[in-house]
Amino acid sequence: MALLNITFPSCSLRRSVSINALIPNEINFMPGQEPEYRKEPFRTLYMLHGYSGDANDYLVFSNLFELCRIYDLAIIFPSGENSFYLDDEDKSELYSRYVGSELVEFTRSLFHLSDKREDTYIGGLSMGGYGAMVNGLRYADTFSKIISFSGAFIEITLADAREYKADEVSDEKYQRRVYGDPRKLRKSDKDPRWCMEMLRAQGKQIPDIYQCCGKDDFLIEPNRRLHEFMEEQNIPHRYEEGEGTHDWAYWQKHLEPALAWLGEKG
Repeated sequence: MALLNITFPSCSLRRSVSINALIPNEINFMPGQEPEYRKEPFRTLYMLHGYSGDANDYLVFSNLFELCRIYDLAIIFPSGENSFYLDDEDKSELYSRYVGSELVEFTRSLFHLSDKREDTYIGGLSMGGYGAMVNGLRYADTFSKIISFSGAFIEITLADAREYKADEVSDEKYQRRVYGDPRKLRKSDKDPRWCMEMLRAQGKQIPDIYQCCGKDDFLIEPNRRLHEFMEEQNIPHRYEEGEGTHDWAYWQKHLEPALAWLGEKG
């Protein structure tokens, strides 16, 4: 197993950025024996952290290091700051383009990753759960599956209310900066429902979706709203709640089932 920290210049963000990568490149490693390395390209998961986190979160708080080996999956961890993985044109920080396009192209050029849509996935938790959902839909030609743990679908709340609503994470000033006018959100590509509607209107395939959120999570209501929308629109997806709140204890329980789901055929 190779754990790498890489720094490279990002055109989308106009500065140097760092990522972590887990690459299970060896086959049956045994000390003292000649190494054997795999030749087939990897299936790849781009995993996005939550608000106030960074690219180290999953390596520190979860068992993805071991799951990466078990499920024979390359996993790439970018840092998204507190951007919600959306483009900020005013600051010339294009986080959506970064995780949906540039990061994929860069890592494919660097590692032996599959360039097939069916082998390329995006996931995340909280802010990253929103970022994975929106960018998985925006870049549906690249990603075949989306994982969203406790997605911070704050945007859905704002879009449906058509006004700013402070919550445990964000105030009105921050929401204005990230999302813009709430009266325009519902018909924008910041709303995952609109993204799904547009993919259908264009006759394109919607990625498979795995969504979960704890019953006691402060984000449960917008997660339920998104689930209900997909049910009403007959959009196939897997949805789970269960006991839990907005913490690593809940997310850790769902990591292995989610990675196993990535390997299932649709």
